[in-house]
Order: sequence, then structure tokens, then C-alpha cells
Amino acid sequence: MKWLSRFSFHRRLQFTFLILILLPFIVVTFWSYTSVRENVSDKITRASEETLKVIGSQIEKTVDSISFVSVYFSEAYDPAVLESLRYLKDAGNFGNYGVYTHYNKLKTTANILSVQSLDADLQIMLVNRGNRILIGNQNIPVFSSLPEPLLQESAKLNEREKISLQWFPYGGDQPAPDYYYAVRFITDPLNQEKLATLYVGIPSHYFQDLLDTGNKDNTLSLVDGLGRQIALTGGDGVPQAGERLVSRTVIPKVGWLLTSTTPRNSIDSHINREFLVSISIVGLFFLAFLILSMLWAGYMNKPISLLRASVKQYVGGNRAVRIPVKGKDEVAVLSAAFNQMLDDMNQLLHQVESEQEEKRLLELQALAAQIRPHFLLNTLNSIKVDLLLSGDQAHGSMIDALMKLLRVYVHADKPLELAEECRVLGSYVQVMQIRNRLDIAFDCVLEGETGAVMLPRLLLQPIVENAISHGFSARPANPAIRLVAGLEQDLLKITISDNGRGMPEEKLQRLNRRLQGIEEETPGPEKGVGLVNTARRLQVLYGYRARLAAKAREDGAGMSFTLYIPVTNEKEAAAHDVPDAD
Repeated sequence: MKWLSRFSFHRRLQFTFLILILLPFIVVTFWSYTSVRENVSDKITRASEETLKVIGSQIEKTVDSISFVSVYFSEAYDPAVLESLRYLKDAGNFGNYGVYTHYNKLKTTANILSVQSLDADLQIMLVNRGNRILIGNQNIPVFSSLPEPLLQESAKLNEREKISLQWFPYGGDQPAPDYYYAVRFITDPLNQEKLATLYVGIPSHYFQDLLDTGNKDNTLSLVDGLGRQIALTGGDGVPQAGERLVSRTVIPKVGWLLTSTTPRNSIDSHINREFLVSISIVGLFFLAFLILSMLWAGYMNKPISLLRASVKQYVGGNRAVRIPVKGKDEVAVLSAAFNQMLDDMNQLLHQVESEQEEKRLLELQALAAQIRPHFLLNTLNSIKVDLLLSGDQAHGSMIDALMKLLRVYVHADKPLELAEECRVLGSYVQVMQIRNRLDIAFDCVLEGETGAVMLPRLLLQPIVENAISHGFSARPANPAIRLVAGLEQDLLKITISDNGRGMPEEKLQRLNRRLQGIEEETPGPEKGVGLVNTARRLQVLYGYRARLAAKAREDGAGMSFTLYIPVTNEKEAAAHDVPDAD
């Protein structure tokens, strides 16, 4: 839970709300959705089963009516009907009065029997063994021939079957036929001679009306025992992809299978719409609550944010910042205590700054006092010897350069511009040429406005002195010292390089450690001044960001010393300013 520490308290309260309220609501909503989905599926399945039972019961009644008609004709319950069948078994027209009389008897019986199946709109045809239609619907002429397709289908049936009805589909295209016929072969009970064939056809619209539940997503199909399609309604006759709810029932008397199929996605779509509306309404309330909670939390967090902003301002240097104290609540008490703490801290900081300033001035005085003036006496002595031996008065200019240095040393505690410091270094190099009898080339390059930056006097002289004393001790042919100054963001970068003998890598690394204060200086008579003192002066004057670094030149000849001095503008580099000190 460490990641919570990166957020404010009112944000944590909002996260708590999301975790403890919104997350359980989502879980409960998902569970409720799943439960409702399953319950609705179960109810639809049970409803489909009940519907199939009702449809199956109605089909059974129709089949019973067909069975009654077929049994009445085939079992010869009426001797007159049997006599008429015997008389008309080979008749092809109304050739005599007897044919007409027997036809009327059969027609009267057929009309009486067809009353039981009026609701089914059955097509009843009685065909003699000459395939002539004796009894048929009004649009079928008497003694007309049985249609050839119907005759071909009936030829596939078993004529030896005298008891059970035989079924077959007829006409129409898939997925359902125009008629589904029941056939019964009628024989003479005395000699088993074939007398006629009874055709009872159930039209397709009967099945369509019976299976039509009004639900376009629900598909009902009826197939016979051989898997042949009898009727199909709903779903546009196209099987739906995906998960489906399927209910089945078998009509026992005929072995037909009645199936109801409902796509799961049609059920889910209705449930999803309901849940979407509910979640949208609840979501609006959650959004309103979230906005109000953010506004209220912001109102409560405002004093805390003001306290935090005041702390940042104080840390940034604004020691006059204070928090307005309003009311008597906990935040007001905390603000008053915070203001008192700032007052105490200001007093403590003022005391510490006074002590540090006094300490810094004492250390600067000690460092300045360590600059040994004995080399001036040696220089004057060398000039005197040269003048006496050569009788040349041309060295007056050199004595003048020495006097310039003396003037600088007299005011060593006052800062001067970098451009003036470069001119003092030029005088210093001129004097050192006489002492060491070297023709040293000194070049000073000041980029931009760096020449106006104020620096402590004699800050750079120890580096130049180190180059002459140590770098040129081997007396190279063309000794040269180059100073380049430039600004890099808020740092003044001064690089002083020479073409002297350089320094081994091990000693160079040790020197850099001493300049950084990582390694203590070895005590000795010559170790109290020079580069280490310059590095210490930088840190005392300008803080931890100021530093002095040494490295070998890229061409391998000589050394390069770089000073980094923090400045905020061209004039801000006075000896007593410590802008970056801790």
C-alpha cells in the first residue's frame, strides 16, 4: 500500500469510496445479471416445454381424428360402405345408376366424418384400386386420376400394412412440405382383396398456424420418426449461431419430434437493455456523488493545501510567509502553531547565519594570511641582480608590473571583475618570466558578459602559479597558459590550461580527491596553500555547487584546471555572497 502515500488524503478517501462502494456494487451487479440471466433462461425453457406439450396435444387430437376416419373406412363398421367400396373398386366413371348410388353413400359418409376435422382443414381422398378418386375435396373431380407425384410417393409404402397409418411428406420445397399425408390401405375383410386407398393430408398452413407462437426469435420444428421435416416456424427458417435454449417433446402415437429453439443472444439482448438502463441511472448518481465528493473534499482540503504551499514558500526562501488563522477548528490551531514555529525558526536561522558569517570571515582571513609574500622579495632581488649585471634600464616596466601586483595584494579582501583579474594575472606572468627566465605566452578569452562577473582577488593566481612552478619546471621551448571563461546556464566555467609536463594519472586522481575534500591533505611545509586552498575558498564562498577539477589535456601535453562558480547574473559574485551555501 506504499503507492497510496503519493496521494493526498482526500484522494485516498475517494479511492476508499471506489474500493469499498463502487467495487462491491459492480460485483453485486455482475452476480445479479448472471442470476437473472439464468432464471430467465430457466423460465423460458419451462414455458417452451409447456407450449410444446399444448401443441403436441393438439396434434395428437388431429392424428386421432385421422385415425378414426381411416378405421371407419377400413374396418367396415357400416356394411353399406363396404358394399359401395366393393362396387366402385374398379369404376372409372358414372356408367350406370348403381355407380351413382354407391358414390352418394360414400360421399355422405365422408361428409359426416370430415366434420370432426374441419378445424384442421384436412384433405381426404378415397382412391379405388384403379387409382381413380372416388371421394375428394370440391376442387377435385370425381373419378379423376390420382396425381402422378402422389402416386409415386404412395408406391413406396408397404401395401401389406393394413392396420397402422403410413405417413409421407408431399409437395413444396424445403424446409417444410405442402402436405403431410396419412395413408391407409382398405381391403375386403372376406378375401383380403384391395378395395381402395384412403389419403388424409394435413396442409402446411395447419402446422404453421399451430406452431406460430408470435415470437420471431423462437424457432419451432416438427419432424417425423425418419427425421423428415414436417413444419418449421420462427427464426426465418435459418438456424441461429451461438448458444441456444432447446426444448423437445415427442408425440407418442406417431413418434414425431417437436423441438423449440431460442438463441441465447436474443434473451441476453433484452436483459442487457434492462441492465443498461439500470446501470446508467445508478451511474449518473455515482457520477454526481463523485463530483460532489471532490468539491467537498477540495473545500476541506483547502486549508491543508494552504499550509503545504506556505511550507514550500518558506523552504524556497520566503521567511515572511504566514498562514491566516480563521476560526477555532483543528486547522486553525495547527496554523497558529505553524506560524509560531516559523517565528522560532527565523530567530534560530538568524543566529546560525550570524555565527556562520563570522566563521567564514575568520576562515577567509586565515586563508588570505597563508599567501606567502616571500616570492615578491625573491623577484625584486632577481630584478636587482639583472639590472646590476647588465646595466640595462629596460626592466623598469617589469618593476612596474610588480608594483601592480603589490597594489592588488594590499586590497586582497575586495572583489574585482574577471576582466581585471585577467590583467592582474598578465602582470603576474610577466613577473614570473623574469624570475624563471621563461618566455611565457598568456592568453585570456572571455566569452559574452563573463568579463563583468565579480570574483575575489587572487582566486585564480594559485592555478597559474602551479602551472609555472610545476608545469614549466622542465623549461619547455614555448610555454603557454590559456584562460577561457564562459557561462553554462547558472554556472561560470573558467578553464586554465598549460602545455607543461602534466601529471601521472595516479597523482591526478589523488589531486582531484583532495580538491573534492574526499582525501585529507598530507601535512607539510608546502601543503597549506595552492590548489587545495583555492578549492576550499570556492566552497566557502559559493557553497557546495562550486568546485575545482583537474584533468590532463586532450593532446596529452600539460594540464587543465576548471572552476565552476554559481552565479545568477553577471554582477553577482561578491566575495561575501554565499547564494548556494547550505
